Order: sequence, then structure tokens, then C-alpha cells
Amino acid sequence: MIALDEAKGPHSASAGREVPRTPALALLAALVALPAVGAAPEACRSIADDAARLACYDRAYGSVEPTAATATEAEASPAAMPAAAPASTPPDARPQGWFGADTYRLQSFAERWELDPEAKDGVLKVKPYQAVYLLPVSWRQNINVNPCSPNPANCATGTGSSYQHTEAKFQVSLKTKFWQDILGSPLDLWVAYTQQSFWQVYDAADSRPFRETDYQPEAWLTLPLNLGPQWLQWRMLNLGAVHQSNGQTDPLSRSWNRVYATFGFTSGELSLFVKPWWRIQENPSSDNNPDIADYAGRIELQAVYPYRTNLFSATLHNNLKFGSSTPNRTSVEANWAFPLFGVLHGYVQAYSGWADSLQNYNFRNTGLGIGVSLVELR
Repeated sequence: MIALDEAKGPHSASAGREVPRTPALALLAALVALPAVGAAPEACRSIADDAARLACYDRAYGSVEPTAATATEAEASPAAMPAAAPASTPPDARPQGWFGADTYRLQSFAERWELDPEAKDGVLKVKPYQAVYLLPVSWRQNINVNPCSPNPANCATGTGSSYQHTEAKFQVSLKTKFWQDILGSPLDLWVAYTQQSFWQVYDAADSRPFRETDYQPEAWLTLPLNLGPQWLQWRMLNLGAVHQSNGQTDPLSRSWNRVYATFGFTSGELSLFVKPWWRIQENPSSDNNPDIADYAGRIELQAVYPYRTNLFSATLHNNLKFGSSTPNRTSVEANWAFPLFGVLHGYVQAYSGWADSLQNYNFRNTGLGIGVSLVELR
């Protein structure tokens, strides 16, 4: 180190040579004398702790020699520490679907019907429509031995005499979006297929026949909405057409065609559907079931409510006949889905009324079924 001592005059006794006394050279000498230890001063500004920040400045300007403690402080400073890895986003505690990573989630109304822009999922992706279930035990109180309609060509005698009260019942119901945001509008076009089968699986003597299978293709337009107060919001309007038939020949053939509107509402977690329809009239001579609307109804009301990991639904059909010669008729179906394991849910179904199947559209019955469900109804 070079020593500058103005009291000794122009000649230093220790150095034995002349040292310039101009201010610029004196400053340069001081900078050269600064020990190259510690971090740059700029790195000290970001240290929040007062003692650690002061120690950083001391080291930067050579006031103290770094010690083990100050070295630890320097390592803890933001300038010395490597950039921390960004915190990982916690896994979604409510994943899509029924189960996942020991969590459980029911789809929201908007997700199931793809009403919001962020919920729309493109076209031609097959998804559940109505409930998909298998009821190995499906019991009904009465058996329709003589299925008959007002059309004489559709009356059968003794066809159900060997049917058992307990059978299996299953339903498959799938939908896909065929056209999303039609012509730049929020409208979506959907198509769907639902099949419901009644299987006399316990009737080994008669080779376990299928008592009946009903087929239901349909198509509809969905208009997303967001109207009304929070306690009751109108979220969608569907306009559709549906065909339903049992694929039989006369005298057991049953079928009808309808156009319908579905008004979908939400109230908190509760989903509400109001679905009136109008039957497309057929030629009376070939109409298998001219009075089907008087029994199967002209309107459907449905409520769906999730409670914890359970899902409850109730569906009511009414023929809208009041004060006429045709009696007012109401049919009710209730469903309960609850978790079992994996993707399986227990499923309980109870009904009372008419039209539990097309062949029995004008036959009143009461029944109970127990089984499993693979996908949710929302």
C-alpha cells in the first residue's frame, strides 16, 4: 500500500521518492487501495435487515474483513442467492371428472353444458348426456301382460305372462357437439343418442330375453344465457327435436317424435330444468300410440342437487290436462348417486307412474333399482 503523509512534505521518508499531491491522483490512489472484497454496493441496497445491509456495505468498502458470520449473511443476500425456483402451482383440488388423486368433484352447470367461452371444448368429442348406469337389480311391482294402445293394430295378449318382476336395467347416453359458435354466434349444435334396455337376465328358462329396448336419437341448439338474480339465474335455452322408438314390429311397436324447449336455471348448486314439448302428429291409421302424451306427459321438470360427494335428482312428468275428460297424470323418478371406489358410483333409482318404457307408456307401475353409475347427471 502507498502511504500519503502531507505532514512529511514532498519527500516520504519511507518511500524515498516524491509523491504527487494533486487531488485527482490522490483519489486514484485511494481507489487502488480499496480492497477487492465483498459484493458491489448496489447488491447491498436490496437487503432488508439493517445489520446485514450495514455489514454488506462494510465489506464492499473494505471497512471490515469478512468473517464466517458475514459470509453467511452475504450468502443469504438476494444478490448472492441463486434465483429461487417459482413456486409450483398447487394441484387442482377439484379436478375434472368424478375422482382423481383422492379428490372428488361434480361438474358445474356451465361446464357440463359448455356455456361460458372458457368451458367450450370444441366439436366431435363424445361425452355423457344423461346418466349412464347399470342396475343389476331392477324390480317393478306390476307386469303388463297385455300391452295395448287405442290403435287395434297395437294390442298384444299374453306377451308378458312369463316376465319376472326382477330384471336388469341399463342406460347408455352420449352426446357430442357438432357445430360450435355457429356463424360467429354463441349458439352450439349438439347431437345425442340414448338407449335404455330391460333385460330378463334372471329368466334362464326363457334364455334370458331382453324385454324391451328403447332408442332415442336427438339434436338441439344451445343458447348460453346469464339472466336474473344470483338466487335464480337463467343460464341456457335449448331448442331441439327427438325421436323415440322401441324398434319392435306391430303389435308391440311404439314410437313418437317431438320438438321441445329446455329452460335451464341455477340457484347456487341447485340445477333446474323446465322442458315442455309438442308431439308431431302422425297419420291416425299408423300411429302406434295416439294417446301417448296423455300418459308420458307434455312437460318435464327436473331438479339436480349435489350434496358433498352425493348427487340427487328428481324428474317429474305431467300431461298438463286440467279440468278435462282426460285425467291429470304425473310420473316421478328419483335418483341417488354416491361414491364407491375408483370411477364407480352406487346408483339407486325409484319411480312411480306411467311410461317407464315405451311399451308400457299407458301402464302405471312402481319400481326400484340398485346398481352402479359411471358418469354423472348434472
